[in-house]
Amino acid sequence: MIPKRFMLITMTTLAAGTAAMAESTARFVSWSGTEINLASGEFADILSSPGTGFSTADMNAVNAELRKDGIETQGRISILLAETAAGLSVLTMFDDVDVVDPPGTPTIVTSQVTVPQSATWQYNIDAGGTFDVIPIGNEILLSGAFNWNSGIDSEAMAVSNLGEGDSGSFYLNEFEQGGLSPNNTIQMLTMQGGVWTVIESLDFLPAEGGGPEFEYLTFEITQIPGPAGMCLLAIAGLGVTRRRRR
Repeated sequence: MIPKRFMLITMTTLAAGTAAMAESTARFVSWSGTEINLASGEFADILSSPGTGFSTADMNAVNAELRKDGIETQGRISILLAETAAGLSVLTMFDDVDVVDPPGTPTIVTSQVTVPQSATWQYNIDAGGTFDVIPIGNEILLSGAFNWNSGIDSEAMAVSNLGEGDSGSFYLNEFEQGGLSPNNTIQMLTMQGGVWTVIESLDFLPAEGGGPEFEYLTFEITQIPGPAGMCLLAIAGLGVTRRRRR
C-alpha cells in the first residue's frame, strides 16, 4: 500500500507541473466570420536578442521546422502561435525561400496590426519595406509594409509578450501578389500532437472600389490546461480533499 504522505506529495507535484503543461491558445476570427483556434507550439530560442529585430536566423529556424512537418511555406503567409524567448508570440511569416528562384519576384504586403500596450514586437524588413509604431489610445498600431523578392528573400513579424485575454486585429493588404500563391495564400497553423498543421487556409478578398485585396482577422489569447493537465488537477484536488476530511 502506498503511504498517504507519498501519495499527497506525488499528487501535489503533479498539480504543480500542470502550470508548465498549460497550453496557450489563440482564437482568430476572419473577415468572413470563420473562427480559427490555434494551439501554441514552441520556438524557445528565437527572438532572444534585445530590441525589435526578427533575425534571418530566427526566420530560417521557424520555416525549417514548418517544412519538416510538411508545411508548404514558400509562396504562403503563415500565421502561428508560439512560445518564444520574447514570451507568447503570434508569428507572421511572409513567404520562405525553400527553392531559390532568381532573380525573384517583387512582392508587397502591408499590415496594420493593433495590439495591447503591454505587447512587444519584432520584425524583419531586410529585403525592403517600412515599419512604424503608432500609439492609439490604449492600443498600439503596428503599421508595416513588407517588400521582398519571392524566391530570393522572405520577411517576418511577431507580436510578443501576450497574455491571457489580450486581443487585437490584423489587417493585411496584398499590393503586389508577386510570388505568393493565388489560392490558400494565408495559412493558419496549429500545434497538433507535436506537429505543426494547417488548420485553415484563407485567400485575400477583393476590396470594394478596386483597391488592393485584403484579409482582416481579430484575435484573442486564452490559456487552458491540456486534457492531461486537467486530469492531474482533478486527481491532486481529490487527494487534498480526502486528506482534509480525515
